Amino acid sequence: MNSRFQEVRLALQEELPPWGVLVFESHHASEFQMPWRTHAFAKIVYVLEGAGSFDIEKNVIDFSSGDVILIPPGVRNRIRDCEGQPVSLYAACVAEYVIDCVPGLGKRMRPTNWSDEPRRTLAIASVLRRMVWTQDHRQAARSFEMLADAWRLFGLIAEEPSNDSSPRSLRDSSREILPDREINSDGEIHSDREIVEQYVEELNTSFLDARSIDQAAETCGLSRRAFTHWFREVTGTSWLAHVRQLAIDHASVLLRDSDLPIVSVAFEAGFADLSTFYRQFSKRVGLSPAAYRDQSRKPNC
Repeated sequence: MNSRFQEVRLALQEELPPWGVLVFESHHASEFQMPWRTHAFAKIVYVLEGAGSFDIEKNVIDFSSGDVILIPPGVRNRIRDCEGQPVSLYAACVAEYVIDCVPGLGKRMRPTNWSDEPRRTLAIASVLRRMVWTQDHRQAARSFEMLADAWRLFGLIAEEPSNDSSPRSLRDSSREILPDREINSDGEIHSDREIVEQYVEELNTSFLDARSIDQAAETCGLSRRAFTHWFREVTGTSWLAHVRQLAIDHASVLLRDSDLPIVSVAFEAGFADLSTFYRQFSKRVGLSPAAYRDQSRKPNC
């Protein structure tokens, strides 16, 4: 069993790899303490559960579940949990020498909590979730992908607040389903079905990035109508049902093979809401997550 879960009484010591990007999880015990600390990296923290505050120099930033906090490099900081609300969190650490690739970026960073911007916090949480997957599963390309995601995090941090959530399609929605064909830059012809087949295959390792059917259709360069038609032809089910099943399959592996708390399993499987995870898992597996974990660990008779 993959033993990742451990309640900590003292803050973890972060040891960054040579490429300068690390993601980690921390589950605080009720008596957790963190002494003042200064580190040579930026830290982006997603609060999975609990509540507390960051003391950063002379400032105090309160936080609760679902918040994202930026701690710049080179500032004294510590975290304090609220009594009775021990914190579980995920954090990405990005070394100063990575940040310095953009002159002045580190100096422009300010301690921030985006508690009033749910769209931004969800996007950052999604990148952190992917980084956990990459760090655990993508050995060959891990350094490149972790660096790429670190810059995605900084891009999200730098974004101006926006209320525009409307997707933009690359093709007009009235585009006919048949006999749609694509010609790529090499002159090779791909049918819409082949494009969707390739997308479905890639979903097996990229389902955590799947945000909406409109985004998926845009990725394939198809109208929503054409995409949904061919997706059901290829998979026999809807896009949402297929993506959720991939998430449940991943959650099942985590429940069986790790000791992660169920709230962490839900997060790493792509569920932003714990109650939705319980409902979807029980519906598709026929057991609650806890019952499935217990059953999967019983010795075979």
